[in-house]
Amino acid sequence: MKKIILLVSLIMVSCSQGVSVDSGDWSGTINVNSEESKIIQKLAAAYVDGNFEITSDYLADDAIHLVNGVEFTNEEWVAGYKQDQEVFDNIKHNDLNITTMYYNNGKVFTNQWLTWTGNSKLTGEENTIHFYGYWEWENGKIISTGAFMDTQWYFAEIGRYLESK
Repeated sequence: MKKIILLVSLIMVSCSQGVSVDSGDWSGTINVNSEESKIIQKLAAAYVDGNFEITSDYLADDAIHLVNGVEFTNEEWVAGYKQDQEVFDNIKHNDLNITTMYYNNGKVFTNQWLTWTGNSKLTGEENTIHFYGYWEWENGKIISTGAFMDTQWYFAEIGRYLESK
């Protein structure tokens, strides 16, 4: 019996070594099934379906939106994503991964990774863009967003579309 107790104790000690909870300000917990994550899943589907206007239900009035460091107002940001439906066909979010991080300092961010695919309505060309975005929350509202992606082909197609109008 002593050997079994010793063996169980050794296993428990060896399994817990190296695991510690970090109390730093920018550490915390992560949750895939949070209410924030579910909202971003809903907004991602709304974008693909061409109904991105519902985002305004979740945005703070003075939210700040950055796309590769360029700042947009709520109206500009929603209009830009809505315009994608005019420029591209077959928009899809592939490999969608959404998680919400609750930091020890009280900040809450939902992170979004995906592979965007779509076809230019003008040229028919299909392209793939790797995308990372974040959504910052405060009091149940999105106060800022950020998107990082290679926009060269994407903005070239939007430019062609605008020139054709």
